[in-house]
Amino acid sequence: MIDIKSIFGNDYSEFCEVDPFNVKNKVEGYISRKPNQYYGALVITKVNNKEVEPQLVMATPKMYYPFDAQEDGKRNYHFPSAKSIEVYTKLDGTNILSYFYYFNDYRFLTFKTRLRPFLSSSKFGDFYTMWNEVAKDYFNEIKKKMIEKNCNLSFELFGARNPHLIAYKNSLDFVLLFGVTNVGNILSPKDLAIDTLPNVEFCGKIDRDYVWNYEENQKKLEASLVKQEGEYYTGDEGAVWYLKTLDNRTLQLKCKPGTIEAIHFSAGAGGLGKNTIIATVWNALENTDDLTIEFVKQLLLEEFKPEVIEAKTYLIQECIEYVKNESEFRHKVLEDYKTIGININLDKRSVMRQISTKYPKDKMGKVYSIIVSLG
Repeated sequence: MIDIKSIFGNDYSEFCEVDPFNVKNKVEGYISRKPNQYYGALVITKVNNKEVEPQLVMATPKMYYPFDAQEDGKRNYHFPSAKSIEVYTKLDGTNILSYFYYFNDYRFLTFKTRLRPFLSSSKFGDFYTMWNEVAKDYFNEIKKKMIEKNCNLSFELFGARNPHLIAYKNSLDFVLLFGVTNVGNILSPKDLAIDTLPNVEFCGKIDRDYVWNYEENQKKLEASLVKQEGEYYTGDEGAVWYLKTLDNRTLQLKCKPGTIEAIHFSAGAGGLGKNTIIATVWNALENTDDLTIEFVKQLLLEEFKPEVIEAKTYLIQECIEYVKNESEFRHKVLEDYKTIGININLDKRSVMRQISTKYPKDKMGKVYSIIVSLG
């Protein structure tokens, strides 16, 4: 038997849901919300109302900065000794994990977001449909590689149709990020060596001067960042460093542009600013059908102290309303576009003439961007 509390502590919840990829299966168990190596991990205890040998499913763990931020703005770096460091682009989308569970001697492939046991569809985001749209043709290959590499696979679903803080020109895509074994070992893209799936962009290797390279990496990321309309940016959200330690463990370290990183380490109220809250609300939409201030606060507890979060209650509510309105506006635009029945790439003038009767003139630039994002 698995002792849930000995693994997850007290920060977990129960779930009982139908697997949308295997609709005859109702799956029950526990999901960890603790922001560590067990973040989003599952323990499955029942399938179709029958008890099963508890199955631990490791998921996408939390990543950390390789330094402690000091009050005077200085940093206390703590890079362990490494055999090598591989650097990859960090994308700003929805994390999707592929995993297996077992019942009656059958193995079932399914997919989850970070804090849900399965992908779901809601008025805030149809992650199930989006994932099927871009990845379904790869499901057999994903299953094959999971068996071959003996691990779960972590992907990023990103693009203009799945908005976060970074605005992408592509409509919708996915890439393979890394693998995670069911004892929690991380396999970098190089470790996986899977060329039959779309891979995250490799940015180079580092074998010396970690701090200098980290700060140079951050400067390049900052230079790529351009402010857009509303709370959006174009550029790269950051980079992920896969550090291979001398005892062959792989650590994931994040490097973000100064503008985005500063949100977490700025002065006043623990650095909990509007952009951070908005990004957290977008993440919340991936993991709940009921977007409440309590759920957003729970996610913020991963990075900030309770008293800091409580001091920002009004701003959190304001950000929730902003993201709700943004999500609903995008949905309405796309629905109105579909009713026109003309591909904007074939007849931009006709599409914009018809849809302009439904929106104020000062919103038409945004409306156009949303329609183009549909691809």
